[in-house]
Amino acid sequence: MSNYPLIKFVIVFAFGIVLQSFLQHSLFTLYLFLASVILITIILHLIKTSDLEVVRNIFSLLSVLLLGLVYYSSFTQLKVTYPLREPKYVNAQIIGTVENIELKREGKIIFYLSVDSLKTKEGAIKRNYNFLCSIYDNKKNITTLFNELQIGNRIQLNAILQKPRDERNPGEFDYEKYLNGRGIAALANSYSADDCKIISAHTFTLRNLVFQIRKKIDRLIVSLHNKTTSGLLRGLILADRGSIDYDIKNEFINAGVVHVLSVSGLHVGYIVLIFVVAFNRFNLLTRYALTIFGLLFYLILTGADAPVFRSTIMALAILAAPASGREYHSFNSLALSAFIILLISPKELFNPSFQLSFSAILSLIVIYPPLKHSLDKIKISSKIIRWLLLFCLTSLAAQIGTLPFTLTYFHKLSFSALIANIIVIPVSGAIVGLGILTLIVGTIFSWIGCVFASANELLTYLLYFFVRLMGSEKFSYISIPQFSVFDAVIFYLILSLIFFILKKFYNLSAKIVGVSFSIITMIFFMRLDNVELMPENNLSVIAVDVGQGDALLVKFPNGKTALIDAGNKTQYFDNGARVILPLIDKLKIDTINYGFISHVDSDHYKGFISLIKNHKIKFIYKPKLDTSNNKDVELEMFLRKQNVDFKYYSKEIIPFGNARIYVLNDTINHYFTPQNSNDKSGMLKLVYGKTSFLFTGDAGVKAEKYFVDRYKIFLKSNVLKAGHHGSITSTSEIFLKTIQPDYAIISAGVANKFHHPSKVIVERLKTNSINTLRTDQNGAILLRSDGDRIKIINWRVLEYRLTFL
Repeated sequence: MSNYPLIKFVIVFAFGIVLQSFLQHSLFTLYLFLASVILITIILHLIKTSDLEVVRNIFSLLSVLLLGLVYYSSFTQLKVTYPLREPKYVNAQIIGTVENIELKREGKIIFYLSVDSLKTKEGAIKRNYNFLCSIYDNKKNITTLFNELQIGNRIQLNAILQKPRDERNPGEFDYEKYLNGRGIAALANSYSADDCKIISAHTFTLRNLVFQIRKKIDRLIVSLHNKTTSGLLRGLILADRGSIDYDIKNEFINAGVVHVLSVSGLHVGYIVLIFVVAFNRFNLLTRYALTIFGLLFYLILTGADAPVFRSTIMALAILAAPASGREYHSFNSLALSAFIILLISPKELFNPSFQLSFSAILSLIVIYPPLKHSLDKIKISSKIIRWLLLFCLTSLAAQIGTLPFTLTYFHKLSFSALIANIIVIPVSGAIVGLGILTLIVGTIFSWIGCVFASANELLTYLLYFFVRLMGSEKFSYISIPQFSVFDAVIFYLILSLIFFILKKFYNLSAKIVGVSFSIITMIFFMRLDNVELMPENNLSVIAVDVGQGDALLVKFPNGKTALIDAGNKTQYFDNGARVILPLIDKLKIDTINYGFISHVDSDHYKGFISLIKNHKIKFIYKPKLDTSNNKDVELEMFLRKQNVDFKYYSKEIIPFGNARIYVLNDTINHYFTPQNSNDKSGMLKLVYGKTSFLFTGDAGVKAEKYFVDRYKIFLKSNVLKAGHHGSITSTSEIFLKTIQPDYAIISAGVANKFHHPSKVIVERLKTNSINTLRTDQNGAILLRSDGDRIKIINWRVLEYRLTFL
């Protein structure tokens, strides 16, 4: 460490940033402490005595630590939060300057707007905000707008303004926190390109020039390649992964190779190689100067994300070392790149991209050499086998070092990653190289470019085929949903201990015992902070926040599970894939034993489609088929095609150990035949011990009267899932008087267009002294019963961890 003083400085500086993110000391207090410590440090250095050397070093490091605290605090003085009173405004008029534009996606453009004027139903506001704006339009005029819009333009946008989605369900990504950390206060969405008017053609010359170059490269990529390959090349060359399908990204994560989708050292290496070859005729100094200029331009072209920034700095250090007559040091280069990034923005320390990139390279520097040294002791005659083993060790070293971060962000431990990387890394490298060659040749000879592009399409097909194979959920990974920062600290401490044991212990038996004891200790400590949101031997019910829809996940005391509705699926968002699948993975639920579709309305059943395709539902209950309803016909055809058994609602008792579900309606009965879809909703009563829940779907007042007349006092329950999202058409006075619930759950979307729940129903519940729990206000609602009483569980407190997010 003494040979690399910059590393020591950067580590202490970064620790100061982390410390301030938790402590949140005032800037004045920090300045006072920093000034005092610096003054003491200067005095200590003026006193010429070796006895104070240790004290001098301590105060020097303390000065750097406080510098980190002060620097981070100065960047976070103006905390970004959603600026308005209501979470959503339908007809907002926004005026501002375009700061950046992302590459066009199918039927959608995204840009960042520095807003200085805002008008909503509450009036006009003149303050500065940064908004993330999206315009959806499948017409040709979205392309026209994208071609006209430039960075620096002043525009007027009529849009739906809304608060970004925060952590609404256990383990869900906090999008609001992510955007706020990047200075974005709100989202503005429009569904017509005509809603955007350019009112000033002024541009930011340099930034707009870079954007225009990105657009031209992108157009060439799209014109030469098919949709799949162009989406991949956008990510690999231009650092824009927006066109890569969500399911494909997930398969890359499962296979443990998602890192190849980010621009990093591999891509920068290709750029360096191209420049070195292109400038080969120049003298050494000119060649290096042109290569460095080219690298910096590529850095700007890709948006200067942490991995490419780190790779560029290290590449520049490699190039600069021989030119300056100095030796290249990987540790110092890594520390220098980290320090520059943190100087530009200390918040990057909490960026997953930064953490994964730097931990991977640090692992290769620290862990790979001893692994290679061990392999060198084995005499391997075959060069191919030796190369494969070295490649495996490289992959293993990177995976060991990044494991805490991959588990924190993806919660998956991939078994196939070691093998997958052997194929995926060289193939993706070939795709990058061939892609760059295609772009160069294609601008001169389009027909040759098409030939190269066809070859790349074949490579992309083979890559995706292999990743799908290696990313299969059946064998590729295990889910580790509760990995925390505490676990990450334990991992790195035990990893250091293991390396110490392997280095200092000479006896093989002692090494085995020491390493085994270390691993057991690590497992023990990692389990200390684990929390079960839905523990065994209890009945747990989660009203999942799926926006404007219903989804209730039930775990019975015997471990069996049920899902009552699953929210909606639209072209923009699939609740089954994006909300419920991650939730059940977090809760370590492999499959759901029973799915109950209350009725065939999109906001209740469509989320089941992704769950069924992923083999997560064993059996379905639904209302009797309505042949006049095309959605119902298509649903049953889909269930049969997927070989999912299903049954129509009819009066029965479904036992789950010592809990049971009573199906109260019989949709085969002639009474239900003429009823509308809502009134055919499955009416389910869940009983466990002395506690009970009543689930009503969207059943209206007419259906409620039918059940009151038929079942009377049996309807009495501790918890009512209010019908139709709290609409005035449900939850009648007589129904409430019959049920006499302690709690009412209302599942509704934030600021939804139907204005659910009705003020009348909210007031009615309040008048009847019923505790109302709303997903639009509280996010997911977790209730737990031990058979005697029901508790409301604050899942946010339970799953709280010290986290770098």
